[in-house]
Amino acid sequence: MNIKEFSEEYIAETAKLCRQTLVNDIMPEFLLREKTVGDPDYDPALTYLSFDEKGEINGFIQGVIRERKDEKYGYIKLLCVAKDFRRKKIATALYEQVEEKFNDSGVAVIRLGESYPNYFSPGIDPFYTEGICFFIQKGFKKFNDTANLLVDLTGQNFETTRDENQLKAKNIFIKRAEQKDKQKTLEWVAQSFDGWIPEVAEAFNTEPVSLFISGKAGTVWAFAAYEVNNKGTGWFGPMGTDIAARGNGIGEVLLKKCLASMKNDGFTKAVIPWVGPIPFYMNTVNAKVNRVFWRYEKKLSENKGI
Repeated sequence: MNIKEFSEEYIAETAKLCRQTLVNDIMPEFLLREKTVGDPDYDPALTYLSFDEKGEINGFIQGVIRERKDEKYGYIKLLCVAKDFRRKKIATALYEQVEEKFNDSGVAVIRLGESYPNYFSPGIDPFYTEGICFFIQKGFKKFNDTANLLVDLTGQNFETTRDENQLKAKNIFIKRAEQKDKQKTLEWVAQSFDGWIPEVAEAFNTEPVSLFISGKAGTVWAFAAYEVNNKGTGWFGPMGTDIAARGNGIGEVLLKKCLASMKNDGFTKAVIPWVGPIPFYMNTVNAKVNRVFWRYEKKLSENKGI
């Protein structure tokens, strides 16, 4: 078994391996590029490939470390092994390389997927049963679950004129964000939804800005974004509304404005990932549960006797 650090030259071949093994997912080359070298915390010392005796890739793992508020979190962002090479300790060898680096870097907790703001999935799909069993064997414990919703954009009208007029009568504006709105928007997000700062900031790197905002008298108190993670695959979100502004129907309008824009851009479906309020999305845009993900973690501090 030959293991070496990942590099850009292997993107095409690695993306192909991901498509062959992660059969419930898609992985075009542009998406793997975003997940790996496009990640602001990308570290080749946490990203490895395994090669067979012919020099062909048969395994891949990506880890990433995020600095959270009080501690370091390590994430297994992607892991796949070619079908014909499973049960040959390849996944174990790849994983142990990454866990050792996590330990050396002072990581307290390892989680699967969910490496926001740049993440591929919010957990592990239980359809990948071999993966579930592998991580349980490695000491991971399930602590929660979540779901992705799917919205069919083709048969819906996302008209919001009436609702926008009603909000306007209350001096509440709804608009697509412009570059001049960036500073005040990010300042408000930092106060209310600081975990979403990178994704909201990313929306301002698109043209037009893939973010709609709402507020009153020059202030911002709500937003909804799209195409800021897993770009090109139809992802909506994140979205947030200040507690004091809830109950006015702002979230519904912002959601529909984003989906209308996605539809206009040629998307036929929209993914709403890592969802909490499922009824809101179902009742507003007929979103249906499309994928379920189990969330697992392993506390390295427990291994250190802390």
